[in-house]
Amino acid sequence: MRILEEWAKQNNVGKYEVITDIGSGLREDRRGYRRILKLATEKKVSKIVVEYPGRLTRFGFDTLVKLFRALGVEVVTLSHEDKDLKEELLEDLITIISHFARKLYGRGSSKYREVVEGARKLIENS
Repeated sequence: MRILEEWAKQNNVGKYEVITDIGSGLREDRRGYRRILKLATEKKVSKIVVEYPGRLTRFGFDTLVKLFRALGVEVVTLSHEDKDLKEELLEDLITIISHFARKLYGRGSSKYREVVEGARKLIENS
């Protein structure tokens, strides 16, 4: 967050809103992500500033930038390298496994929990 605040100060940005999410850039149901899309499509924002591309979306970042550009919204990326890339990739892998296990077994099933927990242990021990 500090990087964004410093950038805003250096670029004399007046009013701005910081939108944060907790969760993987793979998940499209994040509250902040949906808010950004809404603000852009309603033309209520002219610029979106992200610290890292993977914070906004793990895949399809360039496509999303093109969409925003078509809507008249500029996307500024402050850094092109994720800080803890290994951790984020491991989190993304667990998210993918969780997603498919939920589809196969249902979120409340013991098999779902067993698959996700097994994947988590395997990944964390590697």
